[in-house]
Amino acid sequence: MKELSFITLSPDKAKPIIAEAREVLEAKGMDTSALELRMAALPWYESYNFYTIADHEQTRYMLYKPGDAELMNWTNEIIYRVNDKAPIKLDRKNVILYSKFFFHYVRGQLGRFIIVEKPDDVAWLDNANEEEMGKVNDRLMPVTYKGIGRDNRYLLTSSVVFKNALFKTNIRVAMDGLMELTDEELLLEDLNVPIDPPPPIEF
Repeated sequence: MKELSFITLSPDKAKPIIAEAREVLEAKGMDTSALELRMAALPWYESYNFYTIADHEQTRYMLYKPGDAELMNWTNEIIYRVNDKAPIKLDRKNVILYSKFFFHYVRGQLGRFIIVEKPDDVAWLDNANEEEMGKVNDRLMPVTYKGIGRDNRYLLTSSVVFKNALFKTNIRVAMDGLMELTDEELLLEDLNVPIDPPPPIEF
């Protein structure tokens, strides 16, 4: 995720984290003797950081603080659990980044919502034409903060791709991090974009 700033951990700094998460990593078939860890701070958590963990064959993602390693699995379950434990602290400055993080790392069995703000965010198939691309580009918008609603949830507006269609949608974010998309408006459909397969159920 390009909005996050990662640092690669030295072997000395990675070693205690790998040792703490060894059992769960090895259960997923990772070679714990050959891992590279990268870390990014998440401004809505005070104690947890986000990690990418890669060996020669796969990359996994983890929310971690000393004493608690939560390996992510493309569901919202892990994020919501850490939100509760941390606890999450959202504000106007970090709620947009939290939303982007959430929709990047949560991918449902029926499809994923991809926030698209500018032309480079849209992946196209080879048979897409300039006219189609232009129509999409004209309808893209940045994630926009709209305030806090009467329901005490943050309100954002964004353009998103779901399967092969472009939508404008509201994103409502509760203070505890719970997400909901509402008021979806179909903008374009039958787009020549790749449709990602659902993640493995036992990722």
